[in-house]
Amino acid sequence: MTEPIGRVLVIGATGSVGRLVGRRLLALGHQPRALTRDIDRARRVLDPGTDVVVGDLTDPAMLVAALDDISAVVMTHGAPYGSGDYEDIDYGAVPAVLQALGGRTVRLVLMSSIGVTGSGGSSRDLLDWKRRGERLLRASGVPFTIVRPGWFDAGSGREQHVDLRQGDRTGYGPVRREHVAEVLVQALRTPNAVSKTVEVFSTDGAPVSDWDAAFAAATPDHPGALDGAQDSPGAPFDHEPARFQTDRRRLGTVNSRNEEEVS
Repeated sequence: MTEPIGRVLVIGATGSVGRLVGRRLLALGHQPRALTRDIDRARRVLDPGTDVVVGDLTDPAMLVAALDDISAVVMTHGAPYGSGDYEDIDYGAVPAVLQALGGRTVRLVLMSSIGVTGSGGSSRDLLDWKRRGERLLRASGVPFTIVRPGWFDAGSGREQHVDLRQGDRTGYGPVRREHVAEVLVQALRTPNAVSKTVEVFSTDGAPVSDWDAAFAAATPDHPGALDGAQDSPGAPFDHEPARFQTDRRRLGTVNSRNEEEVS
């Protein structure tokens, strides 16, 4: 079953995945609105028919206007690797959007990353902040889907099947950017995608023809849990940075089991 959606705000719209999301929304008859700090560049790289608005993804005041008349948000943003801006960008956009929504109920799909529950090595700081964005979104009460892509450009580029997995335990397989964009868009259109966290990989096999069934096979995240349904446990709430704790108490609408364990 396909669920109707209205105007969709795409955050990270000029990035490699964000551009594909906008293109796919247009192809399916939906209206994308692109948030950008550089309107001239956005108009150069985005497909005709895309509504473009100026704003800063970390500034709730600027996001309020961008969210006007929006029924869904797709977040494909991310700080450049090595920039050290992960707290402000990868994480910071999530509380900024939730604050700007002011309690409105919209569908929100967040692109995160595989490996957020693992050791991470040199990427640990980046992955930790991405996971905190996931955790805050689960606690917010907004209908969400979290999508964790595999490794970009690591396969042949000819794989046709989109493989949805859970638990962040199945290795670092490849994914085509087109497949990531498709999952992000279909998550908005598919009721069975709500409250689910999935990893996405590209494999050999037939293309997915029934997205409702694909998402239905995934286990929903438990109401009140900070972590995904099949994830290994994350840091206890009181071990998280003060910023996350403050945002969780300010923007969350459910009591986390993680908090109850330490209260």
